[in-house]
Amino acid sequence: MRRFSILIVVALSALACAETEPTKPGQARNCEELIKIGRNSAELVLDQIDEKEFEEMQEEEVKAVINLINDLSQKEKFLTRSEELNCSEQELEKAACLAYQGLSQKARGDITREYLRPYFEACS
Repeated sequence: MRRFSILIVVALSALACAETEPTKPGQARNCEELIKIGRNSAELVLDQIDEKEFEEMQEEEVKAVINLINDLSQKEKFLTRSEELNCSEQELEKAACLAYQGLSQKARGDITREYLRPYFEACS
């Protein structure tokens, strides 16, 4: 019984000490993790937007979608963390170009294409 108890304590300690994968910009330990979190954030934005074309939307709808994008994308938090990690703009663009591949398939209209434009301009 004692052996079993020791095994459980060791297993729980290992789980408690295991590094969890960061999910927020402030948790990124390096520039690569920041890019991965950014891609996840971009996917969240694309999944949350009820896509319509600009000409089909009322002004209030456009403002609401822009506010939603700003809230979900956490742009300021990413900028702050990239400065804290000393990530160069070139390093971020190069890594993002590779990490963000495939997102264009999720763009379903004007809004999401415009949202993704800066990411893909970095790949040009």
